[in-house]
Amino acid sequence: MLVRNLDQLPATAAILPHLLRLLKSDSSSLAEVIELIRVDSAITARTLQMGSSTYYNARGTPCDSVAEAVHRVGFNEVYKLVSYAATAHLLLRALAPYRLQPDQFWKRSVSCALAAEQLADHVGVNRNLAYTAGLLHGVGMVAIDCWSQREEIDLHFDSEGLPAETTASESRLLGTTNAAVGAALLELWEFPPAIVEPVRWQYDPAKSREEPLLACLLHVAKWLRDAAHLPEEQPLPPAPEGWVLENLRLLPNDLEIRLYQVRDAFLAARRLLD
Repeated sequence: MLVRNLDQLPATAAILPHLLRLLKSDSSSLAEVIELIRVDSAITARTLQMGSSTYYNARGTPCDSVAEAVHRVGFNEVYKLVSYAATAHLLLRALAPYRLQPDQFWKRSVSCALAAEQLADHVGVNRNLAYTAGLLHGVGMVAIDCWSQREEIDLHFDSEGLPAETTASESRLLGTTNAAVGAALLELWEFPPAIVEPVRWQYDPAKSREEPLLACLLHVAKWLRDAAHLPEEQPLPPAPEGWVLENLRLLPNDLEIRLYQVRDAFLAARRLLD
């Protein structure tokens, strides 16, 4: 019932599973990637705008074509650029049941994506898959919010903080969690298991059979997501369990170094999008 409220992937975001497949394939060409971007006018406009920014071009010279924008950005950065444009309408929204304002939800999503990307480079898994799992890890919250608005149900979930967050409150009131709803949606939208399974088991990576490494990665990326934006005077959240860190070849001391890297990457992303 919850999933039916978002059973159709919004048009701009529908490009992401196809773009992932192209970027993973050794036989794909840059021309195919460019043609896929050009199919959607909104994404084309945003890609040109970003390619024209001083972040990628010191002079800020306008791009005349998607091809030029892609060449400026670089093949490895294309997916990140397009995903920002494609998911803006999903992520820039208030989520009343979770007491999140649009900017807060967007910050959580993008920071988690950047953290997941960094961890992917560290453990040697596909960075685009990890980035997407991080970017869309809260999509189940969007579905729950949409359902509550449609049914005119006033929902408010209590968060216990990391690692469980609002799952106990969700289970009590709905009989499910945002992770389960999000995984069902991503599966319906034909995202690969390497994205669906980490989202499903983001709160309990020990239960992931198909993608245990990526589930651990997303679990730790969420810690970095929160820790990177805490005021200096606030204590850090409890660190992820030792076995999770071991799976990612991380020591507890590594986390503090990485949270500063995530913070810097987020500030760079915000400058780009602004």
